[in-house]
Amino acid sequence: MIAFITPELVCDTVCENGLNHRYIYVDSLQRVHTVYHKKVGGVWQIFYRMKDTSWGNEERITNTIYDAKYPSITVSRDSVFVVWHDYRVGGISNIEIFFNAKPIGSTVWNAETRLTYTNSGGPGDNGYVPTIKEHNGRLFVVWYDYRDDPSSMNAQIYLKVRDSVWNEDIRISNSPSNAWYPSFDFLRDTLFIVWADNRNTSYNIYAYKGYGDERITTSVSYYPDIATSGSRSLLVYVNSSISPPNIYGKIYDGSWSSDFPIRPSPNSQRDPTVISDGHGGWIVAWSENGDIVGFRVRWDGVITDSFRIYLPGDQTRPTLFIDNSGYIHLAFVDRSISPTKPRIYYTRSLDPLKVYEIPNDKYLFKAKKRIRMGKVLIGDYDISGRKIE
Repeated sequence: MIAFITPELVCDTVCENGLNHRYIYVDSLQRVHTVYHKKVGGVWQIFYRMKDTSWGNEERITNTIYDAKYPSITVSRDSVFVVWHDYRVGGISNIEIFFNAKPIGSTVWNAETRLTYTNSGGPGDNGYVPTIKEHNGRLFVVWYDYRDDPSSMNAQIYLKVRDSVWNEDIRISNSPSNAWYPSFDFLRDTLFIVWADNRNTSYNIYAYKGYGDERITTSVSYYPDIATSGSRSLLVYVNSSISPPNIYGKIYDGSWSSDFPIRPSPNSQRDPTVISDGHGGWIVAWSENGDIVGFRVRWDGVITDSFRIYLPGDQTRPTLFIDNSGYIHLAFVDRSISPTKPRIYYTRSLDPLKVYEIPNDKYLFKAKKRIRMGKVLIGDYDISGRKIE
């Protein structure tokens, strides 16, 4: 069992985040950066906070009379970058994506940049829940957007990239129905985007790996997240074809493995998130029975270490980060006071992750084949991968 420090309260005044994107980042000096939206005079505004040896003061990024929600953060070199969706242009009928940045250590934010211009006047001019990541010196932002359907019924997945300047919006999905809640990572230098899409009557997970849409799941599937570790990617999602819904996974290693439950449970599981552990595997976390639950998934699909964060009430929408020393950083939304008074907590593993040696290619082939045969190892295992009965 992975032990964590006592969770620390980051924001205690009606504040939240989540929906399967990154709102925490830990830089090379172990400084923790987090963003969230917080009620100020009845209006949601975007805030940032950093922990060095202790938590610094809140920094307000937006200051409008309209809501701003669901920020995502990344840090590159000596700068902090934040995106969010914002209601200032036309309220609920015209939500746009905004961006801001500042040097680490400074309390002065740059002038805001509006990233999307979908305001044609129709009710469907909305871009929602952006996620930002840096790769090879470039910034990538992915979100779901209703600009192509003025009735605001069917969204598409969009991408925007910044080299020295922000480039034009790129439509990724080609769904005749609704595509939403995207997640993305990079498989080597290939952009790997996944989302939920109901073009086949029920929602399935679709993926984009440089060209075209690819259907990944046939079960009723929602809220995907994806992370790359080495040459493999792990997709996690809510499988709603079973009752109660559980978190399932699929490993991509040139082709997709069979679907497998991360940890079967008689409780409803939701809000999955996944990140590379830096050693060929992944850490997965989700909300279950009011707690934040997590497991380590090895390169071959074997479930190893686990953790559970116990607090009174309901904890939801976790996000993860693994720092360069191997510590797990976890933030989540706490609703123990009431569903309408959410708070943000942060915690970190007491110890860095153990290193599992990656075996040779022959073993990996066997492991991959074992997963595809639907015989993913479920249960408790020791460090060598032997099952504990």
